[in-house]
Amino acid sequence: MRMYLFGLLMHRKFIGNWPLEIGICKIMEGLGIDPKILIGDIVTFIVLVVILKKFAYKPFLAVLEQRAKKIEEGVKKSEEAEVSLQKIRILSEEVEEAGERKFKEVMAVAEKKAREKTKTIIAAAEVEKNRVIEAARAAMEKEQAQARAQRQKEAVDLAFSVSEKFLSEKITKEQDKKMIEKLVAESN
Repeated sequence: MRMYLFGLLMHRKFIGNWPLEIGICKIMEGLGIDPKILIGDIVTFIVLVVILKKFAYKPFLAVLEQRAKKIEEGVKKSEEAEVSLQKIRILSEEVEEAGERKFKEVMAVAEKKAREKTKTIIAAAEVEKNRVIEAARAAMEKEQAQARAQRQKEAVDLAFSVSEKFLSEKITKEQDKKMIEKLVAESN
C-alpha cells in the first residue's frame, strides 16, 4: 500500500494536479493517518524492541548458546565414546589373540609333557618287562638246572641199580654194550 501511495505521489500526473501547498501532513490526514499517533507508534515500537532485546532476545540467545554447548558437548562425548569403543575393540582383539597364543603355548607344553610322560612310562614298562623276562629266564634256567640235576641223580641211581642187577648176574659183552647205549639214549 505504501509503495502504491509513494508511486502516486511521485507520478507527474498526480503531482501536477495537486497544489504545492499540500504538505505531507495533509496527505497523511487525507489518508487517515494522524502524525501524532504515528510518532507515538514509532516510539512504542522502539521501546518494545529495546525491552524485547533486553528481556527476551538476550535470554533466548543465552538459552540457544547453552543448548548449542550441550549439543557440542554431546557430540564430543559421542566422538570420545566412539574412540573409546574402537580402543576397546582393539584391546579385545589383542586380548583374544593373546589368549589364543597362550592357549596354544599351554597346549604345546601339555603335549610335550604328555609325550615325555608317555616315553617315561614306556621306558619304565620296558625295564619292567626286561626284569620280568630275566626273572622268568633265571627261574627257567634254575628249573632246567634242577631238572638236569634230578635226571643226573636219577641216571646215577638207575646206573647203580642196573649195575647191582648186572653185577648180580653175569653180563656178556653184547649185553653190556646194549645197556650202555640204552642208558646214553635215555639220558639225552
